[in-house]
Amino acid sequence: MAESTTNNDIESLRTEVARLTKIVSAQGQQAYSDIRQRAANVVDAAAPTARKAANVAKAEGSAIAQTARDHPTAAGSVLLLAAAIGMAVGYVLGASSQPEPPRRRYW
Repeated sequence: MAESTTNNDIESLRTEVARLTKIVSAQGQQAYSDIRQRAANVVDAAAPTARKAANVAKAEGSAIAQTARDHPTAAGSVLLLAAAIGMAVGYVLGASSQPEPPRRRYW
């Protein structure tokens, strides 16, 4: 008698777990579908802006290249100055990240 009740309880639990699994699966699929749709909408909305930004960057790059061709000495000076500033900043950052050596007193 107790064994029959236990078997019925176990079968009832299995049925309930299967039902809950189907519910969770359906909700997961719905959430995935919603998120995928939202992501597609964001990409569709951002695409024209990205194209416009790429065109602007291309136009600016072309203008800078033309200016460098027209004034090669100035372009070289700007590059040299930028490299010097970059090296100075790198040196300062590198020196500041090193621990200070211990100071010895000889008196």
